[in-house]
Amino acid sequence: MPSRHRPARDQAERDAAGRERDRNVLIDAGAGTGKTTILIDRLVSMVAPETGPAVPITRVAAITFTRKAAGELRLRIREELLRALAEPGAAGERRGHLLDALAGLDTAYIGTIHSFADRLLRLRPVEAQLSPSYEIAEDDGDLVHETFEVLLHAVENQTLRDELAGTPAVERADEVIRTVLLTLEAGLLPESQESLHHTRFGLDALVEGFIRLRDMPPPDAPPVPFDARAFRAGVDAFLHHARAVTGASPGTRWIRAAADLLASSRDLEDPVVLFGLLRSLLERQPRKVTKRDTFAGDDVAWKAWQAFGKGEKGGEPLCDAICVPVHRCIATRLVRLFPVVVVLYEKVKSRHRALDQLDLLVKLRDLLVANRAVRAEFQGMFDHVFVDEFQDTDPLQAEIVLFLCERGAEAARWDDVQLREHALTLVGDPKQSIYRFRRADVAMYDAVRLVVERGPHLTVRLSANFRSVPPLIGWLNDRFARVLETSPDGRPFDRATGRVFHAALDAGREGSGAPAVHILPFDFGDARKHRVDDYRVLEGRALARYLWWLVDASGMTIEDPIDGRHRRVRFGDVAVLAVSTWRVSLLFPALDDAGIPYASRGGTLFLSDPLHRQFLLGLRSLADRDDGVAEAALLRPPFFAVDPADLLLEREDADSPDERVRRAREARVIVRELRRRRFDRAPGATARDLLEHTAFARAVARGPNGAQRLARLRELCLLLEQRAAEDGLD
Repeated sequence: MPSRHRPARDQAERDAAGRERDRNVLIDAGAGTGKTTILIDRLVSMVAPETGPAVPITRVAAITFTRKAAGELRLRIREELLRALAEPGAAGERRGHLLDALAGLDTAYIGTIHSFADRLLRLRPVEAQLSPSYEIAEDDGDLVHETFEVLLHAVENQTLRDELAGTPAVERADEVIRTVLLTLEAGLLPESQESLHHTRFGLDALVEGFIRLRDMPPPDAPPVPFDARAFRAGVDAFLHHARAVTGASPGTRWIRAAADLLASSRDLEDPVVLFGLLRSLLERQPRKVTKRDTFAGDDVAWKAWQAFGKGEKGGEPLCDAICVPVHRCIATRLVRLFPVVVVLYEKVKSRHRALDQLDLLVKLRDLLVANRAVRAEFQGMFDHVFVDEFQDTDPLQAEIVLFLCERGAEAARWDDVQLREHALTLVGDPKQSIYRFRRADVAMYDAVRLVVERGPHLTVRLSANFRSVPPLIGWLNDRFARVLETSPDGRPFDRATGRVFHAALDAGREGSGAPAVHILPFDFGDARKHRVDDYRVLEGRALARYLWWLVDASGMTIEDPIDGRHRRVRFGDVAVLAVSTWRVSLLFPALDDAGIPYASRGGTLFLSDPLHRQFLLGLRSLADRDDGVAEAALLRPPFFAVDPADLLLEREDADSPDERVRRAREARVIVRELRRRRFDRAPGATARDLLEHTAFARAVARGPNGAQRLARLRELCLLLEQRAAEDGLD
């Protein structure tokens, strides 16, 4: 049956937002409440009103913050224009407006904030101090990495002063050389190191961070001096705990070793030396710590460990007391690299004659601030600006939008802007700004709202959720009210603290009355404690059985997202979400055993799959014939049905008619051919041949979850090909 919607409690506010023509509009709306739908309705009603004058679509800008969202926005605007055109009453003047809007849609200013900035800068490149033929680096990763390499090379060869010649940053060259050399000698990694489970950040990550935030420079302050007194106090407190620790467990051995190291370094005054010692100490501390396994149940040692990592009775952890004085001193030295990194990045971009995405926003913002004639010209191009997903707006983007909607070109600062009437519609959800995507935060969201609220405006708060069934809405309201709490006066957030409050949602659609949340309890039933991984395995078995019941026996129905009709639930309707992917792979064997199809998403999950790792090992063998471990993996199942004994027989007598020798000989021929051809074609082609010309694909397809796992392996081949094309790899 088709989807049914109940009359929305906030319908009056929705109607008011659609009709408003004299004031700026602020729309606060939670998930599933139709934020983008209201924006589209307002836009269409402006460019093709049922009565009154129309705003040409070329004088409207609709901005969002990802290419995918921009593409969907343009598509939905087109669909709404076509739908309105197909209505029986679409005749006369309104029909002409609709046709005009459709004709101008492809060239209208509807897209990402970066493409919007690019279009405006192309109109006035000279005033923005740009080459008219500037190019945009779609992925600035190569530029960032080159900047890091230039910095490292200049430091190592003492040529940094030459690289910075003619810029104010040259005065900091000698200081930066000393800082980088000393911190690298003390153990700071030059380049970040990634593993399956964590990343150790290096100097390259600092360089990247400075470049990403170069429009918001840190305070240019001298380094903080090393607080030796605070460091010694922290060390003394730890030594007090460590003196009572005895025993031979792994945890107690680490505590005594840490105490010896800290006692010997207690009176050192050089923070760089201490930085290296503390780094070594923390790298050797136990992982996956439990009182039973790591400390053999020793109460005294466990108390010392807790004091080090968590603190006593709400006090400061001793780890922080010891490390913070050292790290603060080192960090403030490293922060002073900022102007040097920015200058080097600008030189790298100049050599490549390229701008990155942030440059587009910085250049446009600076142009609007510095050249008021150009600001007035750009203001005159637009009658109305729509901003979707406004909670994702960062300071640069907000400044650009406000300057373009200003009444005149008068303000020197964005927060002094006086907006024109009916120039701006902002749509967003303040709760989502807590994630700080793309440098956005709720403080920026609120600051822009204050600018809008200084003039005539309409604030609309939408609460009817059309995405979820009523029981689920009720359950989510209850849980979020506990987490975020509800404002006593109905405010969406507290301006003094930046705290976001929960705003209850209403059900905007009908429900079946069936429970929307199922609790799946599982336990060993023996009243004993078990390892976390054991619980994960048990959870996987319980989840697999529950999913089979849900699909095969529960009779539960859902509303199909394509045609709106109700049907039985399928495995493809289920998502398994986790706070972390750290041990999610322990669920997979149970799903495989039950024959439940699934696809894992996320880089860690992808690369931790033993099947993917084995396939990559086979590729590694093709690339390096001297890698014995990889070659042994390549010549064995599931690539080939060859045992080590077969390989020995084949080496002794390659012409033997023995079946085992024949299998080994054929495997070597295929491997030899793959190696020979790997330089004549793209790496993705070699990977696909390895998958299809050996038994790997057949073995996977016949195994548990075969179709999905084979699709993921083919995706791996595609990713390899894309990476090779991007980086110019053979």
